Amino acid sequence: MNNMSKNIKNDDGTEDTLVINSSDNYDLKLDKSYVLANRTLKKESKLSKKFKGSILGADIGFKSGGFSNIAILATVIAIGVILIMYFMWRF
Repeated sequence: MNNMSKNIKNDDGTEDTLVINSSDNYDLKLDKSYVLANRTLKKESKLSKKFKGSILGADIGFKSGGFSNIAILATVIAIGVILIMYFMWRF
């Protein structure tokens, strides 16, 4: 056998077929569990996923999901700073 093919399922649900051929009739004897390359996806810890899902880890920028999360975060920070300033100047 001088060729090998493997079906690869993409993130969007489509399937592609990867075909490897040997031009010098070299025998390709690989089992089904053989990995051609490492996964390109980075593994994230549960803590980082929870942080990215929270209001403090929200995406900021032009392509962010919305403005309300950032407005709420800014309001909470402003109220906290005002309270700290009040207690520091009072005593």
